[in-house]
Parts: sequence; structure tokens; C-alpha cells
Amino acid sequence: MAGIEPSVECSSAIIRLKGGGAALLVRVVIDDRAGQVAVLENPEAPDEGEVALDEMHLAELWTGEVILVKKSRVFDDEDQAFGYRWLIGQVLREKRLFREIGIASIMNTIFTLAPAMVVMIVVDRVLVNHSSSTLTVLAGGVAIIVVFEMILASLRRSFMEVTATRIDGRLNLYMVRKLLGLPMDYFERNPVGETMSKLSSLWKVRNFLTGQLLNTMIDLFMLAILIPILFWLSWQLSIFVFFLVAAIFVVIYVFLEPVNRQYRKVTQAEVAKNVYLTETVYGMRTIKSLALEGRRMKEWDARVSRSIQARHEFGTMINYPQTLTLPFERAIYAGSILLGAAMALSHPETSPGTLMAFGMLAARASGPLVQMTKLLQDGGEISGAIADAGFVLNHPPEVSRVGQGLRLPVFGNIAFQGVNFRYAAGAPLALNDVTINIEPGTIYGIMGRSGSGKTTITRLLQGLNTKYEGIIKIDGMDLREMDLRHLRTSIGVVAQENFLFSGTIRENIGMARPNATFAEIVRAAQLAGAEEFIERMPRGYDTYLAEGGSNLSGGQRQRLAIARALVLDPAVMILDEATSALDAESEAIINANLLRIAQSRTIICVSHRLAMLVPADAILVMERGKVYDVGTHHELLHRCDIYKHLWYTQNRHVQPGTPNAPITIAHSSRA
Repeated sequence: MAGIEPSVECSSAIIRLKGGGAALLVRVVIDDRAGQVAVLENPEAPDEGEVALDEMHLAELWTGEVILVKKSRVFDDEDQAFGYRWLIGQVLREKRLFREIGIASIMNTIFTLAPAMVVMIVVDRVLVNHSSSTLTVLAGGVAIIVVFEMILASLRRSFMEVTATRIDGRLNLYMVRKLLGLPMDYFERNPVGETMSKLSSLWKVRNFLTGQLLNTMIDLFMLAILIPILFWLSWQLSIFVFFLVAAIFVVIYVFLEPVNRQYRKVTQAEVAKNVYLTETVYGMRTIKSLALEGRRMKEWDARVSRSIQARHEFGTMINYPQTLTLPFERAIYAGSILLGAAMALSHPETSPGTLMAFGMLAARASGPLVQMTKLLQDGGEISGAIADAGFVLNHPPEVSRVGQGLRLPVFGNIAFQGVNFRYAAGAPLALNDVTINIEPGTIYGIMGRSGSGKTTITRLLQGLNTKYEGIIKIDGMDLREMDLRHLRTSIGVVAQENFLFSGTIRENIGMARPNATFAEIVRAAQLAGAEEFIERMPRGYDTYLAEGGSNLSGGQRQRLAIARALVLDPAVMILDEATSALDAESEAIINANLLRIAQSRTIICVSHRLAMLVPADAILVMERGKVYDVGTHHELLHRCDIYKHLWYTQNRHVQPGTPNAPITIAHSSRA
């Protein structure tokens, strides 16, 4: 067993066996009689237990090859919660750049010592001895130092910019990945404006991380050199300087909690203002149609007033520590000179040049020291910003089971078995003991009064809500075990209101399937009845759509949404009130194409307009979350009071008991 260390765990080693097999090498131990013994395990039958083989028996089975297995990553960014640990990890990932920045900073610090040393030499040597030659040499040296300092400072800024850009890029990618991974119920429970406002605080974190914090950390390199020199020049004055810095720290620490408390009020006021503004932009059509401009402006004034008041109180609060620390900051330089002068008067051996040099270096060193204490104050704001962003980014993600769940072909057989579901704890059951079976390749209608649970069924089928009781199966696969991406690409969904993205018509139809050919896009548009209006447009499928498809009518947007769902060629198609907001002509076009769309796929059609459900093979009637009845149109028309009442309410011209010609035609075309 050459190459294997005795008495060690080898759980990540696989040995090849003669005959093409393999075994897991668990560990190697030393036995007093048998010598080195390999403990193996059969990976295909771990229940059989471990087998111990000495060298002789192992040589009969082993080819001599060992495969070492190593994890490709230990802890990915995606596995970590957003917080200080994650942020520090992003900074530490740039260790190589920080090394370069550190070297440049140390060299730059050495050059920053030059002015103070020059002043000391000029005062103590040049002026005292009237040495013009020394002055000339100093001038030349200063010129050379300035050039090198300029080059090093430029390199340091360049490295810092690269570091900040990399951190910024990872922060943006992390944010969007987390946002896209959130479950749908998060977006339904939290206003868009609140989410955007909380995420906007990330830029405060970014600026702090790549700006003030980064600069302060870099300046620590400078302090490592300056502090020993300060003590070398005068330990008494150095203690005086550190006493002043400590006083600044105490002042800031005392005001830390009041400032943070006031900042939280600012954040709350800003979030409320941004939520209201976002709501106003989204609801502008309603505001204009109801002439609500005056009322919205009045409420906006109130929110702006609260925000301004909170910011004013925050500014007033933060003014106190800034005012109280100013004398200590100024005393670092001026006090050092005055105290040094007093020391020189009592101790003549202290030279004026040394005092001047100390004052300059103390002012240079005090900057990072003061900045470090102020990090406490800024850290309060950043803590609030991290908490706001963490509210969104640390929300439990959707369990998608991508790459791990079932990905078997979907044909459209759907079964609900004793399904109970409520949207929130304590809320009434939205679905109560629902048991239904939908055969593949059929049209299945769902109707009922508002709040009866129609849309809830389709939501559960898409995996948008997972905390239900009972079993939902698609072609025998438990919905809880399926890969959500596979599930959702196998189900096409057209809701009452569909969002179109800015881009061309071709891009919008093929968005869910980027590799779709133009012929497939055209075919989907034909099935959806969208081709007739697309061809009338000046640029056809290359016509550019504004955000939300605002340059199209409601019926045109709906037909494009159907085409976008059909381009995936899904085995299951959900039409959830897809025609409820359309005009009669658009509804007639979609209804006319329904049977063509239904070819070789399962259609689940949720509608309160019963004319759309007439061709269905079965219609489910829901009432208060329960299954009230299931049957064809004719069966329900004779036995289901809810269905009968709604049908004759919508078709007042049809008398009860009279034949309905359109119904017969619809069924004959289906047949």
C-alpha cells in the first residue's frame, strides 16, 4: 500500500479493483499481526458493512490505482447569509491585490516621511549653519521623492479601483441571484417599493466597503511605520496625541446609540416615502382616471415632511459629536507644537526642527486614527443598511431542487389527493380536502365564485406555494420531489394580466426558450391568434415593445402572452382568467383558437365566463375551497345550481330548458 499513510482516514479515496469494479477506502490501520490493513466499503451496498483486507489479499484485488476525490468548493457565496461575514469574505478574496496595495502604501508612507524630515533638517541644519549646498541637495531629493510618490500613489489608486470594481460586481450578481431565488409569496406580501428601498441600501454598504473602510484599512500600513517614528521623536508628545485620539473615541462612542436610533427613524421614513412613490408610478393610470392628483400630492407632502423632519433630527444629533471632537482634532497638531515648545523651553536639548517634524507627522498619523474612531459612527448607518438589505437577501429562498429533483417527461395527468391549503397561519382554508383527477390531453375547466379557490389550484400546481397538506402528482411524480425548473417549463401559464418586457415581439415570444427558431416563434403566434396583428405592424416580429407592452392593446398583449407560453410546447397549459379583461372580439379570437391550442396537451382553463368552458371535457365547480361538483357543461347545467345560476345570468337571452345551438357546435368541433 505504497503512497497511503498508515492509520489515517481515507474517506475521500476510491481504489480500482481488478475486473472493473471499485471500492471506497475508508481508512488504513496497523494490526500487530497482519501489519497494514485496508478497511474497504462497497459504495453500491453500504449496508453490507466494512471489509478489512491485509496487504496480500488486497494485492489480489487491487489494480494499484487510487482516485482521490476533493470537493470543488467548500463554502460558496450563495450558501452564506448576507452580513458582515459575507462582506469581509469579499474583501479577503482580493488578498493578492491587497498585497500589492500594501506594498505601494508602505513605500508611499516612507515617502510621506520626507517632508517632515526635510523640515527638521532645514530648521536644524540649513538655517542654523547657513548651508546652501545642503539646501540644494535637499531640493533635488524632494523632487525625486515627489516623482516616485506620484507614481506609487497612482498605482495604489489603480489597484484600489480594480478591487472596488470586483467587489461591486460580485455584490450586484449576489443581489440579483438572491432576488430571483425568492419564493413568489415574498413578493406578494412585501410592496415593491419597500423591497427596492431596502435593496438600495446596498449601495451605501458598497460605498463604505470600497471607500472609507478600504482606505482606512490601507492607512493602517502607514500607521505601522509612523507610530514608531513618533515615539522615536518624542514619546511624551506621542502619548499626548494618543490621549486626544482616545478622547475622540469616547465622544463618538457615547453618541453612537442615539445616532443609530435616529438613523433608523430616517430609514423608516425613507422606506415609507419610496413605497408611496413606487405605488404612485404603478397606479398612474388609475390616478389620472379618478383625478386623484391632489389627494396623492397631499399624502406625498406628509411623507416628505416626516422624512425631512427625521433627516433634520438626525443631522442635529450627528452635529453634537462632530462639534465636540473638533477641538481634539485641532489640538493634535497645534497642541503638539505648543506642548513641544513648552518642553523645549524647559529642556533646551529638544530642537525646533524635531518639534516641527513631530507636528507634521502627528497630523499625518492622526488622520487614520480619527477616521478609525469615526468608523464606529458610520458603522451604525452601515449596520442599518446591512439589516435592511439582509431582510430581503436573507429571506428563505425557494426550494427549487434544480439538478436534484425528478425530471421525468410530463404528459399532463394531474391528481390532487386530499389537498388542504391556507395562505397564512390562522387564515381560513383556501382549499379544503380537494381531490380531483385530470386526464392527459383533455380540457379541464374550473369555475366558482370569487375566493372559491380556483386560482389557488393553479398556484399549487406551479409550485408557487408549497406548504400544503395532501398530495399533488403529475404523471405519478410527487410535486414536492420535482425539479421546479423542469416543472415550470412543462407548464405554460397565461394569467389575467401578463407582463411583457421591453424588446421586440420576437424576443418576447421566445424569451422562455432562447434557442427557439423563427419558425417555432411564428407557429406559436399562429396558435395564439397573434400573427394577424403582428403582420400588420411596420416591422412585424421585429417591432419594439415598450415596457409592459404599453404600445399594444389588451387583447394583443394577451395573445402574445399565450404565444410566449406555447413556444415551450408545454404538456400542460393553464389559462387563468385569460380572457376576463378582453373585449368581445379578442375573446372570440382566443376562444376560436382554444381547440387548436389543446391538441396533444392538457388545458386547465379557469374562467368565470362560462362560454369559454363549454368545450371542456370536464368542469370543476369550486365553492368556499371545496369541490362542489364535477361534470360536463350539459351535466352541470341540469344538476348544479351554482353553475346553472351563473350560466343563465350570463346568457339571459337563453331560456332554461331550451336547446343551445352554440354548445352543440362547440362539442362537435371538439369531437
